[in-house]
Order: sequence, then structure tokens, then C-alpha cells
Amino acid sequence: MQAVGETIKPVVPMKHIPHLIKSLYGLTVESCKELDSYDDKNYHVVVTGQSENPYIKHPEENGYVLKILNKMQSKNPLFVGNVILFCFFCFLDSTPFEFYIVRLFTYIPGETFSAIPIHPKSLYNIGKVLGNFHDAMKDFQHKFFESYTLLWSLTEVERVKDFFIGVQDENKKALVTEIIDAFNKEVAPKYHKLTKSIIHGDVNERNIIMKEIPGQKVASGEPRVYDVSALIDFNDAVSSYTALDVAICIAYMSIKCKEFDQRDVGGHVLAGYLSVRSMNDTEREVLKVCVCARLAQNLVMGAYTNYMNPSHVYVLNTAARGWPLLSMMWETPQNEIDARWNKIIKEYENL
Repeated sequence: MQAVGETIKPVVPMKHIPHLIKSLYGLTVESCKELDSYDDKNYHVVVTGQSENPYIKHPEENGYVLKILNKMQSKNPLFVGNVILFCFFCFLDSTPFEFYIVRLFTYIPGETFSAIPIHPKSLYNIGKVLGNFHDAMKDFQHKFFESYTLLWSLTEVERVKDFFIGVQDENKKALVTEIIDAFNKEVAPKYHKLTKSIIHGDVNERNIIMKEIPGQKVASGEPRVYDVSALIDFNDAVSSYTALDVAICIAYMSIKCKEFDQRDVGGHVLAGYLSVRSMNDTEREVLKVCVCARLAQNLVMGAYTNYMNPSHVYVLNTAARGWPLLSMMWETPQNEIDARWNKIIKEYENL
């Protein structure tokens, strides 16, 4: 796992990307744009129609995403190979390049969820896709995942205390510590009651590609309903608990929400999820603590990463809205959160 003070993001200047694409994949780059990424380097590359690669006879018109894996996961090539076993994308190659593993994926056009206004039904659709993903993974097993974990796994939330150096506010540290203590007391002892599977591990607003549902008639300025085109970036996939994946999704969707009360986001995501997959009572009971634990994990690691590299402002995207949300969610009683979510779920059931 990542150690305190260790820098793992690849250092690969964009000027080298055309050469990488040509030498590794036999494609000629027309344009290249760096995409936001936390620990890896991601580039959207558009290529010409000519290919010197016998496995790519007709280059994709919309281009590809070149992912240069972070130093930590590049040390573990088995991780890449096993993630590809269940990845939804067209996997083309996996080639060590100096200290980094490089992969090329077909680019899927569309908007990330981060770029669109939130409609409650869009959240429902996201929850439904997550439920279908968990159903697809229920029979997938591989011995690699039996011992694999990573810092970002929610079961490792205790470790964020090691990264408190980036959090200057003592009240925020105290809040995070209280939430971690609650997770250790109220969630960890119940692992045996939770459904275990391979989970995505990072269902955030930038890892969901959306497409607008055609034919909608809405007032000017009102949000439109979007469906999910793709769930991307499986680098944080682990063998864990599906309820934690649901909580991670709710946490990130809640941070983004500006259109209505953030505490209601979970109800819409859950309604979609439960339309295709059930959750037992214990899984429902631990959701609030797990949502808060993920928010705390994300906020502390974002503050730490920015502390180590102040130019890395992308990691602070969630801070301005995330800290107030964390306080609000934590201070809202469990029964009120449950009542909000159950009311929304019931409304969908009655449609």
C-alpha cells in the first residue's frame, strides 16, 4: 500500500504520448488531451485511420483512452491482468514502460456525470446499473483478489489517520476520528452479514459516462434525465462488500448534488439499486456510517495529496462541498436518514 510521503502518480510529459502510442500500438496520434485523474495519468487520444497494428484493423473514430497506471499498482502486473477479466471495455494491450504499466482502452463518447445537472431519475439509473454490475460479479472469483487490498478500500478507512498531516483543522480531524471509530464498532463486526463480491470501489461522478435520454420535453434550464452508457475505471476493484460499493456511490453522488437536499440522494440511488437487487437489513443499517466513512476517507486523502503537491488541485474538487456535507450527514440522526430514503424508495415503487 501507499506509504505516507510516497508519490505514486506517473511523471510522463504529454509530449511523449504520440511516441508511446506509435511504438506500443502502431497508431498515429492526431490530438491528445489529458483527462482528470487522481493517482494515474489518463489521456484521450484521437488517431488517424491508418494502423500498423494487426489487432487494430479499423481504429476507433472517437479515439482511445491511454491509461498510465500509478507506480504502486504498476508493481503488481497480476492486478491488471485480473481486472481485465471482468472489465467492460475492449482491452488492447498491457505493456510495462519503465516503471509504469500502460493500457489503451476504446474511448466511449458522452458526458461524465460530473458535467451534467442532476435529475433524480438519473441517480435512479445509476443505482440500477450498479445493481446490475453486482449481479454480473456474483459468480466471479479469482484467487488474486483473496489477498489483494489497497489504501482506498473502505475496509482500510482506519489508515487515513496516517495521512492527517494534510488536514489543518483539529475539528475536522476529530470528526473523521469519530466516524472511523463508529465504522469499527458498527460496521466491521458485521462483515459476516454483508454480501461479499468483487466491487468497483470507486463509483464517483467522473467514472460514470452518461447519455441523454431522447425525446424529453422539459422547461428551459431544468435538468434532463440521463441514462448510463458505461461504468469506467476499475483500478480500485477489490473483493469486498456490495453494501460498501453502494455507500461509495451515494457519497460521491451526494457531494455533486446542488439541485436538492444532498441527504436525499441516497434514496434515489437505492431505489434504482433495489429495483434489480435486494439488500438485507444489516446492509441497509450500515449504509449511513459507510457513506460518512467514504466521505471522510476521500476528504482526508484529498487534503493530504494537495499538501504533498499543491499544484494537484483536482483532488480538492470535493473539499468545498464535501466537508459541510460530511458534518450534515453525520449530525442527521440515523432514523431521519432512513425515513428520507424509504419515502423516496416507496415513491418509485408506486410509479
